[in-house]
Parts: sequence; structure tokens; C-alpha cells
Amino acid sequence: MPLTSFLWRMLALLLCLSAAGCSVLQPHTDPTRFYMLTSRPQAHDTAERGERKRWKVGLRPVDVPAYLRNKAMVVRTQVNEVTFADFDCWAGPLDQGIARTMKDALSSSSNVESVTLDSFGSDTLDYQIAIRILACEGVRAADGSSSIRFSMSWEVRSVAANSAVTKRGVFTAPSAPWDGKDYGQFAERISDAITGAGQALAAALPMKTTQ
Repeated sequence: MPLTSFLWRMLALLLCLSAAGCSVLQPHTDPTRFYMLTSRPQAHDTAERGERKRWKVGLRPVDVPAYLRNKAMVVRTQVNEVTFADFDCWAGPLDQGIARTMKDALSSSSNVESVTLDSFGSDTLDYQIAIRILACEGVRAADGSSSIRFSMSWEVRSVAANSAVTKRGVFTAPSAPWDGKDYGQFAERISDAITGAGQALAAALPMKTTQ
């Protein structure tokens, strides 16, 4: 084969490889979207605030089951089957988002003076709250409908009484409809459920009037 022809063929091959390499290395837009839990402003019961004992509350780190620690949003499709959204994720650790939203909900109550996160007990606190998440996910039913599920167990301990359990219970939010596609709506519905849970916890604290 003449040298000139060989060189031309090698040049053509190099050009083809270069073109292919450029197409492979083209940047692609990441379609992943990130969502945050947000608290909604709550009305303060100012009329009775001066008559109530206001408690200093500590919120222990929220206990979240392993399957919810993935940043991807979770949808339950069967009793024992869940799917993880490919491109829809929480913007941060779910336990921290729940704790932050719960703090806002508790702080809006007229019988709560302050809320301390990641608390393990302190002489400056009146009560300590421990929360274990049981469900925090979307649900797709066999008939094609979708909804949001949120449930948690909780304990309230009196710090002044050597951490004795004062109250315990389970909160399950009313089932909220979800269109099954809009994950911004998903995050909004979960936020509302957590706010409702915070209000229930505040109601579990004594509503003792000052002397």
C-alpha cells in the first residue's frame, strides 16, 4: 500500500475516533430535582398565652427507618414493595428535615417557649420528646390512585422527674391525595402531615396555668 494512501486512511480513522469521542463526552443536563420540607405559618393562641405555663422542650434526633434514609423519595406500591424515585430526591437527610419542620410546628404552640434540636436532656429543659418515624412515603393503590402516608410513634419525658415517660402515643396523619407525579406536591403533603404531628405533640404537653 502506498505510504500516502496509508497516511490518508490513518487520518480518516483518527478523525472518526475524535468525532465519536466528542459525542460521548458531550455534557448532559442532570434531570434530578430536590425538594425540602417546609413548615406553614401557624396562628398563635395569644389570648391565652399569658395564662399558660410555657415549656422548654428538647427534641431528640428523629429515628428514621433504613429504607427512608436514601435521599430518593419513596413510593409504596405493594404491602411489602417500595420504589425509589429516579430523579426526585430530598434536598437533605430526611431526619433533619422532619426535625426542623417539627420544631417550627411545636414553637408555634402557645404552651411552648422554646425547642432545642438534637437534645439528650438538660437541666434547662422541662420536657424531652423522642420520635420514631413509621411511614413517610407516597402510596400507589391498585386502582391507580395515589396518596401520602405519614405515621410516627412518640414519647414525652419529664426532664425534671428523672426522665420518666410522661406520655406516649402514635400519630397517623389523615390520608392526603397526591397525583402520583408531582413530587413538589408530595413534599407539601408530607410537610402538612408533620405540622399536624407537631400540633398533636404540643397538645400532649400539660396546659398548666400559672399560679
